[in-house]
Amino acid sequence: MNTASWGRFGLLAALWGCSFAFIKVSLDSFAPLQLVFGRLLVGALVVLAIIAAKRIALPKRSMWGHIVVASVFGNVIPFTLFAIGEQHTTASTAGVIQGATPLVTMGLATFAIASEKPTRRKVIGLIAGFIGLIVVVGPWRSSGFGSLGGQLACVGAAASYAVGFVYVRRFIAPYKIPSLAVTAGQLTSATVITALITSFTTGWNPTGDVTVKPLLALLVLGAASTGIAFALMNRLIADVGPTTASGVNYLVPIFSVIVGAVALAEPVSWNVPVGGAVVIAALALAEGRISTLVGRTSKAPAAAPAAAPVASAGVPQKACP
Repeated sequence: MNTASWGRFGLLAALWGCSFAFIKVSLDSFAPLQLVFGRLLVGALVVLAIIAAKRIALPKRSMWGHIVVASVFGNVIPFTLFAIGEQHTTASTAGVIQGATPLVTMGLATFAIASEKPTRRKVIGLIAGFIGLIVVVGPWRSSGFGSLGGQLACVGAAASYAVGFVYVRRFIAPYKIPSLAVTAGQLTSATVITALITSFTTGWNPTGDVTVKPLLALLVLGAASTGIAFALMNRLIADVGPTTASGVNYLVPIFSVIVGAVALAEPVSWNVPVGGAVVIAALALAEGRISTLVGRTSKAPAAAPAAAPVASAGVPQKACP
């Protein structure tokens, strides 16, 4: 990656990692569904503005049924469950649990998509990732069901994300629709759905005083961590490819833990970073990144001629690009 791509990569990880802190702060004034509606509305407006500027057309009418389903599993359910979960658990824990989404996606894709064949590496990675997720949740701790229930809601959100990703890959991706157009459709559909659900359930009265801090957190969550983040991801995929771009998942939990501890003064028990490290390592194994790295580092250069003994051990080798 060039310098600009590295910058986008780091910014995207930071925006998604900080989103859990923004959710936590927004909950001081808004109920979960109200928060989700605000996030989706602002995010949809940002993405719609981007596709208007780029003159990208919205998907055809025949695709909107699939887009609505994708918006339910990829936006409405996970956004709501994360908001509910963070009422009872920390932002850092929610971020680490979200880091397991690619593993869950890989597991579902193995059964739902014919081209995704299970391999020993994937199976081992999935099992290790599940163990890491259990360590993060820490069911042995005596923190009561409230905290455990919040963490399980976050696990449900990660699983819903995975269902949404697999659904898009199977039913929408084959039509080669511009990804920003799909994103705009999903966010718009999800906004309408959430507005209807909120109107008939919790209503629109805020749960607390609407002060500057929660309102600003909600606006940044929608504009930056939802709208701009999707645009950054699409640009990264175009510049460096989907495999490299997906590596951002390794950094999101790290940012969520750091921001939660520093900005929100959240306590971080040992099991969160340890379990998170296991999940990240399992993801790297399942995606083949570990074997690729080992293969690259094991390719030693050819031995120097006998007449040139100066090129011996200890001379640093050029890093792979």
